[in-house]
Amino acid sequence: MPVLPADGRRGGEGALMIPAIESTQLQEVPWEVLAVQAPEDAARARWEAQPWRRQLQEAREHERRVARAALVEALLAEGHTVEADVAGFAGAQEDRGALSIGQVVRFAEGLRARLGQARTDDELLQLAYLRRNAEELAERMIDWANAGRL
Repeated sequence: MPVLPADGRRGGEGALMIPAIESTQLQEVPWEVLAVQAPEDAARARWEAQPWRRQLQEAREHERRVARAALVEALLAEGHTVEADVAGFAGAQEDRGALSIGQVVRFAEGLRARLGQARTDDELLQLAYLRRNAEELAERMIDWANAGRL
């Protein structure tokens, strides 16, 4: 809560007080304003801030879930075996049966953070390749969503 001078506009004088928030005032404030940005929103914002990345035409497609098995099957049918492997486990902690672009972006973002914790060159390379493949999967899913195929 903000700390304000007790005597209003004059600064430096008087005691300090903490204004009480009445329940009626709290009800008038939209909850979106009060909510702290979630980490997944930060991953999405970071992705969208990179102009060289493919971007969604419809923002609501970011969290639209598709059946994981169907996505893996479609990727394999088009010869994208590495991306199909990544689709098999990316974002599985959030939802085992479905996958969204947002889950893949968050997975790639988590790998970015994990790269800093790698202890060996081999581990660093494996994480870097996995992150690159996850980003490619996200871009392919974005392409398919923009084309209406997802």
